[in-house]
Amino acid sequence: MTRVAADESQLSRQVQGAALWLKDESLPDDPETVIICPRLADLGDLEDVLNRGGGQGRIIFVALPDTASVELMPADAGGHLVVVIGAGYNIADIVMSISRSIQLPEESVSRRLASLQRALSQAMTDPEPVPSLLHRLANVCNATAALVDRSGHPVHATGPIPTSLLFEEIARTEADSQKVDIDGWRGVAARVAAPTEAEPHLGWLVVTARRPNFPDAYSISAAHVAATLVEASQRMAVAARQQERAIRTAVLEEALALRREPNNPELAGRISAFGLSFKDELRTIVFRPIRSSLPSRSLPLIDDISEMLGKALEAQSIAHLMTARDKTVTIAAQCSVQAFRRLVVAAGNKLPGAHIGIGRSAHALGEILDSYQDAQLAVRTLRRNSRGPKIMAYEDFSYATRLFADVGFDKMISWAQDFLKPLEGRDLLIEGLQTYFEHAQNINAAADALEIHHNSLRYRLAKVEEILGINLREPGAVSSVFLALTALDLGRLQQPRPKSSGETARNRKPSDVEATEVLPYSRPIPERVGVVHAPTR
Repeated sequence: MTRVAADESQLSRQVQGAALWLKDESLPDDPETVIICPRLADLGDLEDVLNRGGGQGRIIFVALPDTASVELMPADAGGHLVVVIGAGYNIADIVMSISRSIQLPEESVSRRLASLQRALSQAMTDPEPVPSLLHRLANVCNATAALVDRSGHPVHATGPIPTSLLFEEIARTEADSQKVDIDGWRGVAARVAAPTEAEPHLGWLVVTARRPNFPDAYSISAAHVAATLVEASQRMAVAARQQERAIRTAVLEEALALRREPNNPELAGRISAFGLSFKDELRTIVFRPIRSSLPSRSLPLIDDISEMLGKALEAQSIAHLMTARDKTVTIAAQCSVQAFRRLVVAAGNKLPGAHIGIGRSAHALGEILDSYQDAQLAVRTLRRNSRGPKIMAYEDFSYATRLFADVGFDKMISWAQDFLKPLEGRDLLIEGLQTYFEHAQNINAAADALEIHHNSLRYRLAKVEEILGINLREPGAVSSVFLALTALDLGRLQQPRPKSSGETARNRKPSDVEATEVLPYSRPIPERVGVVHAPTR
């Protein structure tokens, strides 16, 4: 641009804006508005503009097609400041320059921060928002950006940085934001809050560079904006996982509710939408946590166990559905028995101890229920032997157990009800029988679990033998009782097991607790005929 005519007093004037002037239009009344004339045909049009300016000196930007005519302009231009726009200038750039020059400092900062936030927020639309956000932040600040967890391990980084050196400096304070300056690395660290209140902070977002005067105010603001966006991204990811888990739970629950003749193409389609196929090996798995014998190790909540299992399955890229029910986690997973065993081994101490049942491979929608019942039966079998293996698959079933699984639950439950019907209403006898089998037919261990003397349990078992007309020393009777109890337990048809409490003791029937003679399961000691309670009772 070239100033070709001017009144010297115009050079120090303040302006309030800019306006475009087209031919035959009137000029703005405000003398402090810059007039821009982008379409003047010749010097005559310029004279028309100058005459319209009246006696007030105006600032006028003009674009003339013939630059030679500029030399013919009067030197004073009628008291106006005239600037000729060269061919290489964009009119829009001139308008924006004038607009920026008249902004207040606060408004300029606000606009700059808004532009920064828009630039960084665009990363949230990427499939991997956090890495994309860090790369944008690194470009904005001309530095290296990294996200480190609360232990100091890098999660994402746009370049090499001395993570351990910087984290040692960061970890010295609990401040939400701090500057770092160590061994030539200068930068800012912003604490990133965890997506849930139950967790401590997620980690730190660090922006650093090896140059003096870094970070400036703009870089610090960019780091804080980026940290807020990381927090938002993590919260959205948690909400998305919870929503997806709820959908997976609903789909699996619906599949487990199907009976023998399911015909639900819509449900099958929803299952396949989660990456599960009946053409490949599809297993139903029941994960029942075991309470640790160590007082210092409490059992995690079932929802937390579901979260652990979900992460372990995702780490192995195993498609799955999952639901938590009855103190267990039930999973439909596209994997083999060996693959799930490897997953449990790889997870190590991240998963609590558990009895794990793995059902048969399901090749149709209706077989998911059969596979689920197999897994339940496997867990029930594992619970009988506390020192045995912790994982059992359908292929590991004994002859009697596989017979149970293949005959079908409906028939087995019906037979079990008929077999155990004489014990109906005898809750203490059923409780003693169940506990006896849950402790691998160990009288002393079962009695301890019931908090009664072993002779009391022997009496209860003898009463069961009498009522059912069986002998619990015979293998056939043992198998029959175990399968019947298992059927009732899995079918949820037996009455709830009462707790050993004072109120329960008052409600006991005399026939359940008072021995009139020494039966074969009690050891005949003359002075201890009848029921003997432990000291705690």
